[in-house]
Amino acid sequence: MNNKFKFLFVYLLLFCSQIVSCSKEPIKPQPEAISKLGVKLYSGSDNDSLLVEINQKLSLNPNNLDLLLEKGAKLEGLRRFQEAIALYTHSLNLNPNTTEILKRRGQRYISIRYWDKAIEDLTQAGIYHNFIKVNNLKYTDNLNWAIWYYLGMCYYFKAEFEMALDVFQKSYEYSADNVSLLASINWVYNCHRRLGRDEEAQKIVAPIQEGMGYSGNYYKCILVYNGSKSQAETIDFETASGFELCTVGYGMGNLQLVNGNREAAIKIFKNIVKDSAWQANGFMAAEAELSRIN
Repeated sequence: MNNKFKFLFVYLLLFCSQIVSCSKEPIKPQPEAISKLGVKLYSGSDNDSLLVEINQKLSLNPNNLDLLLEKGAKLEGLRRFQEAIALYTHSLNLNPNTTEILKRRGQRYISIRYWDKAIEDLTQAGIYHNFIKVNNLKYTDNLNWAIWYYLGMCYYFKAEFEMALDVFQKSYEYSADNVSLLASINWVYNCHRRLGRDEEAQKIVAPIQEGMGYSGNYYKCILVYNGSKSQAETIDFETASGFELCTVGYGMGNLQLVNGNREAAIKIFKNIVKDSAWQANGFMAAEAELSRIN
């Protein structure tokens, strides 16, 4: 082999090795959403091991709605909301106007900050759903409540407080366990306060007192709203994180805002959006507030 061909052979070897090495470079993750503050938000999970079993089931029965919804729930748990939305869109093509799918896709549009699209889906779900008042139904199974609740969140994030109030009051009427009841009361209160209806706000939170068997982050907020507890007794902003920081933190920040303590409110909102729980309602509410202030 003459020198010319030797050089060409070595060059080709180097070129091919470069291609192989480039192909081994990790693929950069794509953001699930862009926040209203322009921040890229990532799922933080590319672990497909949790999807192996459901994918195997779907390979045998690809159009089974229960299996599709099960996979959607797993994707949501991984915060892979874009994939969940695509799955629900596929499911809707197979099962048009199914309220459960519309509600799920609408809720995940909320997570990726597509609030107008969420309003479209949730409004449509409200049109097709047969609302029936029930008792003792867990909030995760209560479609009657969830459709209105998440629609209310959309309007609240958009600062359309009159619309949000109307919808949250409907969610309150269909609440059937402590979680759904307290969540609805919390946001009805917040809407009344943003609309300057302080007396109406107090009426909705006054009945909730200590020793009544309630618990959770919204319960903590409500006890501050009605004067049973102070903010200092309720949350330590130095240590709080995750859903506690987002939920209780936003409640306290909004309270500061409507009471005229704007700088204190902004400080709390900025603290919340530093957290990693970007899918939390309180996080999105704080983010929306800051986007309007900025």
